[in-house]
Amino acid sequence: MKRYLAIGLLCTLVACAEKPAETERAVAPVPQGYRLPVSINDVMVALVNDAADPIWMAAWREPETDAEWRELERRAYQLKLAGSLIAYPGTGALDAKWTAKPTWKRWSDQLRDAGTAAIDAVAARDNARISQAGDQIVAVCEGCHVDFKLAFPTGGKFGELSPTEDDVLD
Repeated sequence: MKRYLAIGLLCTLVACAEKPAETERAVAPVPQGYRLPVSINDVMVALVNDAADPIWMAAWREPETDAEWRELERRAYQLKLAGSLIAYPGTGALDAKWTAKPTWKRWSDQLRDAGTAAIDAVAARDNARISQAGDQIVAVCEGCHVDFKLAFPTGGKFGELSPTEDDVLD
């Protein structure tokens, strides 16, 4: 239950950030040294893994009901939020090292942008654009994993094997 409340709150924050410029309020910058209370891997498992599959699958099976479209929109917001969150280090052993690299920043920006593309595609109820957004998400995920984490994408979450040092690039 707490997980859904946290995801709902974070999605609401992202949605509020999308208001037109004339109604935006100044947002305080993130304090120097800010760290997520969880690892980047936890963000990826809890948000990205959960959200990406339904968007990819929508390319083959277009949502039919309003509820299915709303669920797809929620998943797209999760991806946008995850792209923003992973720009900051968390509690993972390599998080600070990764987020200090310009390549990491580019991948996190691209994940956020892919989420935005998916949100726009869902709003238009345009399955061709959903498919394009899904392709963009695949390219971002695969590219980032090639650069930073070749194997064991979830790092042992949900009962998978734990990675060895050879599986993680730093």
